[in-house]
Amino acid sequence: MSRSSLSETPTSKGSPATPRVARISRNVTKSDPDAPSPLQNRRLSVDRSPRTVTSKPALDRRSPKKPAAKTVRGSDLQSQLNLVQEDLKKAKEQIALIEKEKEKALDELKEAQKLAEGANEKLRDALVAQKRAEESSEIEKFRAIEMEQAGIEAAQKKEEEWMKELETVRNQHTLDVAALLSTTQELQKAQLDLAMACDAKNQALSHADDATKIAEIHAEKVEVLSVELAQLKALLDSKLENEANENNKVLREEVDCLRQELNKAKIFEVKLAERETFIEQLNVELEAAKMAESYACSLVEEWKNRVEELEMRVAEANKLERSASESLDSMMKQLEQNNDLLHDAESEVAALKEKVALLEMTIGRQTDDLQISEHQLGLARENSSGMATMVESLKVELETVKEEKMRALNNEKLAASSIQSLLEEKNKLINDLKTSKEEEEKSKKAMESLASALHEVSAEARDAKEKLLCIQIEHETCEAQMEDLRLVLKATNGKYETMLDNARQEMDLLTAASDQSKNEYQKAKAEWEQKELHLVDCVKQSEAENNAVQGEKDKLVDLLKQTEEEAHAAKEEEAWLKDNLKKVEADISYLQVSLGKAEAENMELKGGLLEKENELHGLLHENEELRTREAASHKKIEELSKLLEEAMAKHQHVENGDLTDSEKEYDLLPKVVEFSEENGHGGEEKHKMEIPPEDEEHKRENSHEQNTVVYDEAVQEGTAKIEGVNGEKEERSKDKEEDSVEVEYKMWESCKIEKKEFSPEREAERESFEEELDAKADSRESFDQVNGTNSLENMEDGGTSPSKQHSQKKKKPLLRKFGSLLKKKGASSTK
Repeated sequence: MSRSSLSETPTSKGSPATPRVARISRNVTKSDPDAPSPLQNRRLSVDRSPRTVTSKPALDRRSPKKPAAKTVRGSDLQSQLNLVQEDLKKAKEQIALIEKEKEKALDELKEAQKLAEGANEKLRDALVAQKRAEESSEIEKFRAIEMEQAGIEAAQKKEEEWMKELETVRNQHTLDVAALLSTTQELQKAQLDLAMACDAKNQALSHADDATKIAEIHAEKVEVLSVELAQLKALLDSKLENEANENNKVLREEVDCLRQELNKAKIFEVKLAERETFIEQLNVELEAAKMAESYACSLVEEWKNRVEELEMRVAEANKLERSASESLDSMMKQLEQNNDLLHDAESEVAALKEKVALLEMTIGRQTDDLQISEHQLGLARENSSGMATMVESLKVELETVKEEKMRALNNEKLAASSIQSLLEEKNKLINDLKTSKEEEEKSKKAMESLASALHEVSAEARDAKEKLLCIQIEHETCEAQMEDLRLVLKATNGKYETMLDNARQEMDLLTAASDQSKNEYQKAKAEWEQKELHLVDCVKQSEAENNAVQGEKDKLVDLLKQTEEEAHAAKEEEAWLKDNLKKVEADISYLQVSLGKAEAENMELKGGLLEKENELHGLLHENEELRTREAASHKKIEELSKLLEEAMAKHQHVENGDLTDSEKEYDLLPKVVEFSEENGHGGEEKHKMEIPPEDEEHKRENSHEQNTVVYDEAVQEGTAKIEGVNGEKEERSKDKEEDSVEVEYKMWESCKIEKKEFSPEREAERESFEEELDAKADSRESFDQVNGTNSLENMEDGGTSPSKQHSQKKKKPLLRKFGSLLKKKGASSTK
């Protein structure tokens, strides 16, 4: 176990100390090139000693150890170089991975920006498509409404025309029926008159027969009365003719008046139809004006809604601008914070060379900033997802617009079907008109037949009058006949008077009806004039309202222009904000690159710090080992000093003071070897086992300055103890210098005696151990020289001279060789 511990400690714990030793030695050589190196000091000590024949083997024995030490140091350096190269490769790989991650993050940012831009473009396209669809749907709705209104108006016009024509036909039919009834009544009256005339004729014939009988009796009276009859006949004929002529004239005048009134009524009907068409046109215009008003109102409402929507959009744009400005301010603040952090990082990087602990705080802050940037990336992704949802909602709205368009098309189809039904009704009404015209023609034919019948009746009346004249001429002679005829004439006159009265009453009725029609015509005229005035007022009002609507439209157009200008300004501001955002993103990318560089520098500094910490731990471990060894050596030196003093007291009277101290020490070597066999290895193992891990951790946490101070204090204590032990021999330093070579020769001879007991592997281990001890001694010496503690502390402790330091340097190789002998003895005893 002791062999393994001895063989493993130099390889495991001595390797990290070599670069430090090399660096310290370089610093020593650079700082003080004129100062003699420890090797030169050794050579000087060897050269100053008296060269005897016995010192040559020692020099020959010492010479082959230098290339072995160089090879071991070269292998250690190569292993360290390989480790450093591997660390560099790992750091480069980590840097490459970090750069790849940064590139991926930048690519993700670019992709997110592209997605956001694509979503914005899609939104714009969707908005444009929606606007177009709305406009097209509005235009189609307006066209459909206009077509429906035009179809409805045309159908209404046609229906009204057909109704008017039907009313006119019905009126004419009623008039024709009334005329037919009146003519039938007149015919009946004429037939009654003819029947009465026939009865009167029969009575007259009977009276004529009586009259012939009486005429024979009154023949004479006839002659007298013939003249009177002739006169009376002439008077009667003239009266009858005058009355008939007057009646005919009156009837003709009445017929002409009636015809004129009929023509006037027809003209009035035509005018009424024209006025009705004009009124219908005015109604249509009124309805169109009302529709235009409603459409204008709807347009005004739509424009108001659009203005409100635009105001909402402007408000939203303002909010977005405010949010964007706030985000820009926040981003600028973040940039300033990042710049401040960069400055802090630079200052911390500059300060990290002196104080390493502050870097971890800056790295934590930078990681927080990176987390913030990642959070912003997440927000950007959420915004892109929100934009995707907006696009989907716009698609749904487009589908609803399409459905409304289909509904409008269905409404158009329904309107077309209604128009077709109206056309069918129109055809039916046209057929009804044709039938009514045919009936009118039939009624006209009936009127013509009635007129022919009247002419026949009038001809028959004339024939009857002629027959009456003949009868009156034949019965002139008879007074009885005259009286009868007078009675008949009176009856006929009464009848004719009644007929005239009836005709006059009818004329009065006709005049009253014509007066009523005139009054109604005047009333209708007044009403039409009032309606025309009302329509003119309505047209004026509609024109005024249209002007007001146009003024509102102009105002709305101006507002739209203003809103478009504001939207354009908002778009420009958005573009400016986007440019600023791009600049901010570029600054962020630059900051990320600089942060990556700072992180790389931090990683490098951490690697250097880890290396330094490893070196410090190795040095601490070496310091602990050296302390343990120095404590053991101090104990051994104290025991040896005691033994030397006892030996000096015993052998003073034997050798008479001729023996040197080196020979006495050489004589005491077996005792020392036995003492070391008893106490040496156990002490080392105890020291090794007694080092607790808490002390190691505490020592690792201590700074480099504390370790150097402790190490310097331990070295000073060891040197002070060595000087205390050898304080009595300061006066004989020259004798010790001469005797040290002899002691070395005797010790090497003792080593030669034990050569056979050791294998070449032990010799290699021994040589490596000696080289490590030499390196540690050199490191201690150089370390003391670097820190400037050697001369100052020696001056403070007692102001020792350079000769004492030189003697201490000479004593150190003796102690090393002595320790190696003790270890060899311990190893041989274990075997």
